[in-house]
Amino acid sequence: MSAGAGPGELRFRLLGPLEVQRDGTPVRLHGLHQRATLAYLLLHPNRATATSELIAALWRGPAPASARKMVQNAVWHLRTRLLEPPRDGGRDRGAALWSRPPGYLLQVHPGALDLHRFHTLAAEGRARMREGAVATASLRWREALALWRGPMLADLVETGVRWPELEAAETARLDVLEKYFDAELALGRHDSVLPELRAVTRAEPRREPFTGQLMLALHRGGRHSEALDVYTAIRTELAEELGLEPGRRLHELHQAILTGDPSLDLTPPRGALRIAAAPAPAPAAAPVAAPAAAPAAPVVPVGAPEPVRVRREISALLLAVSFPGDPDDPDDPDCAGDPDNTGDPDALERIDAETTALDTVIGETASRFGGSVVSRIGSCWLVLFGTGRTRGDEPLRAVSTALAVRQRLRRLPPRRRLRAAVDTGEAVVRHRPPEAGTTPAVTSAVLDRAQALLPLVPPDEVWVGPATRDRTEAAVDYQRARIPSAAWTVRALRPAAPAGATTPLPERARALRTLTALLDGAPPGPRAALVVGAPGLGKSTLLAAFEHRVSARAPAGRPLLARVVPATVDDSQLFTVATPLCAACGIGPADPPGSARQKLWALVERAAADPEEATRLFTRLLVAIGHLPDHERTATAEEVTAAWLTLLERLAAERPVLVLVDDLHHADDTVLRLVDRAAARPDGPFVVATARPGVFRRRPAWATPREPAAPVPHTLTLEPLSDTSVAEQIRSLLPPGPPGAGPTRELTEAVTALAGGNPLVAAAFVHRALHRPPADPAVPRTALIPGPVRRVLDAELDALPADLAQAVRDAAVIGEDIGAGPLAVLSGRPAPEAAHTLADLARRGILTPAGAAPDGTPRYRFRRPLLREAAYTGLPRGARAARHTALAGGPGEAPPPVPPALLRLHSVRERRASR
Repeated sequence: MSAGAGPGELRFRLLGPLEVQRDGTPVRLHGLHQRATLAYLLLHPNRATATSELIAALWRGPAPASARKMVQNAVWHLRTRLLEPPRDGGRDRGAALWSRPPGYLLQVHPGALDLHRFHTLAAEGRARMREGAVATASLRWREALALWRGPMLADLVETGVRWPELEAAETARLDVLEKYFDAELALGRHDSVLPELRAVTRAEPRREPFTGQLMLALHRGGRHSEALDVYTAIRTELAEELGLEPGRRLHELHQAILTGDPSLDLTPPRGALRIAAAPAPAPAAAPVAAPAAAPAAPVVPVGAPEPVRVRREISALLLAVSFPGDPDDPDDPDCAGDPDNTGDPDALERIDAETTALDTVIGETASRFGGSVVSRIGSCWLVLFGTGRTRGDEPLRAVSTALAVRQRLRRLPPRRRLRAAVDTGEAVVRHRPPEAGTTPAVTSAVLDRAQALLPLVPPDEVWVGPATRDRTEAAVDYQRARIPSAAWTVRALRPAAPAGATTPLPERARALRTLTALLDGAPPGPRAALVVGAPGLGKSTLLAAFEHRVSARAPAGRPLLARVVPATVDDSQLFTVATPLCAACGIGPADPPGSARQKLWALVERAAADPEEATRLFTRLLVAIGHLPDHERTATAEEVTAAWLTLLERLAAERPVLVLVDDLHHADDTVLRLVDRAAARPDGPFVVATARPGVFRRRPAWATPREPAAPVPHTLTLEPLSDTSVAEQIRSLLPPGPPGAGPTRELTEAVTALAGGNPLVAAAFVHRALHRPPADPAVPRTALIPGPVRRVLDAELDALPADLAQAVRDAAVIGEDIGAGPLAVLSGRPAPEAAHTLADLARRGILTPAGAAPDGTPRYRFRRPLLREAAYTGLPRGARAARHTALAGGPGEAPPPVPPALLRLHSVRERRASR
């Protein structure tokens, strides 16, 4: 361990304006000569510096006759205020200024100097790079660069100081910066370092390595013309100002970009990492560890069905767990080094047993949030979301899984430390029908990015990439990662947005009136209502409008209102309990802890069924209001939530209680049982929940009760909006202007035709239309549908049985005129079976009859062209080409046309951008 400044000692910061700190507090230095004398001595610590050398450094020209006396005065003031040598038995503060012939010696711990720390970190980075640990080397260099607060000794430089040591330090900084950029480019992070590279090349235009790195980053990001423009600019500048040509390496890089040399690609290329999971083990067996590099494709059983390949968005979660004494955890004070050398012969076996036990913890948590544990290597797990059934919220599920695993590990002795990285992006997923007994294989750059991010994550933190943050920032509180990069640290899950004055569209007014009537007990019956609808139809908006309407009532007629999270992930969600609980108890912000405890006990004692229950509820709910020391906490977040639900049910006996649950299809069993009890009891709290139709898979009796009087919730089904309502919504999202103007009218008509009555789809298309398109007009067909819309449509497809979802994709390849014959060719099934499949899709509202063929067989077309486009472009290009070839009996079959409304919208967007 390197020496460092201990508590109460001095620290000196040279990498920027000169600064001295004592116990973290800046110490003010008076006078230019004091500052310059101290700075020069700090540049030459722990050696005698001649007084004549100090005089030459402080005065660039002839020194005044009193120069030696002025240096002596500066030294005296420095000793008096900061650097007095310790007397016999005195305390050593880590720095002292001694008189040593032929001048002075500043004794200082190297660790107290940021310049020494910079050189140490730079050397560690070089050592790690020699070992092949590129990510760790990059981290060390980034930490070294973060020590710089500006030009070295910037305050003295402004007064005319020009010491050669300053130039040497700046050269060292640029060398480290160059190595850092090399490491980041090797890790595939060209997008994240691009802004820094641009800034550095502007500041150092003639330092050719930076120019080459900028060109390479632009080239790998697909911006080839910009990379060539960078070369042209520096070549012109060198020729006009110096009469020189760029160096050989920059010239060769320019030629390689011109010719598209594949050696410029990443090695391995981005997206080449392919993970194929082994078949699921028996329940009692531990998961099988997959190889770290790209494994071979899984063995295909003889006679197995052809694999299904689809393009879809997935989220990857990497979890690394370290144990007390883990040599890979540099922040662990108990680090004991290599387990083989600890003197404990059972160390490895004990860690293996504990890791195997964690398989259950991580597997259960991942399954709870819809993820699949694909592989484990040592104590690192890979969990994928979206490879099977897409639900549209895979990034949030991945983040929730990481937080829930961290929460569970904190409760398990001994304390394990978790590091987690989440990334989201496009993937090609290949799987076989369930009866084949194989699991999906995934090819995606997401896996590479998560793997590169994980080594940077500190213990007990969860980091995400930009795509994951973009898709979850409404539900998750983030802050920039401590090390500048394109990564974000998860702070906590956000509470539900407070109810505002927003009201749903007029077509939802009837549902709002129904909920209000049920709350008031007309008609009498179950005290639970379920608002069901497909993604994007406005369930959450309706719930917020209902909450706002109830909150606006007079206090005498206002129920106790509580929003309940559907699934408890970690302690950060306890604020959703604390706010309504304090309101029910009458606890105010100014109440001291003793008063708050008394008010909570008074409420719990009055409402509980018996003294034992009162004690249990009181102990657990103290956690929510924050008046229980950490060492006394025994209740988990799940137990606190369960206690709150019990108290709400008890309070309903004495006052009206309204419980709101959004996204019930994500709910824990505790919340589902609350809805069951509310539906069965006429005197309990009134529960209003929103859910997707998938909730009926968990509660089939809610959809088809066995008896007419069965205790099930009132179900309100949200249907798609009319075109008139969608057009009204679109106009409200557009900037002010004449509603009948050509572009506005055309945009409204195109989006209305595409939305299919879905407000979320309409809003996403309007958002896309209002943003300037890329300069390159050659937009790929797969990019015409916005990400939020594609996720809604993919979730709709995956809600179908697997065979019907594949039939939809095959029908999308056929195009406009869909018959049983072409579908039989693509599916490999008999024509009668294909005809039955088409009729089933028509009954489900996906297809609609389109007349009959000359032979009398029915023909169909897609009811929503946008769903056909999503299904078609969801197939990889090779899979589409193979199907077209099968239909035509050879190459040449044309793809189905892009929906006219989608082309029209793209045209409107380009025209708006060109104005």
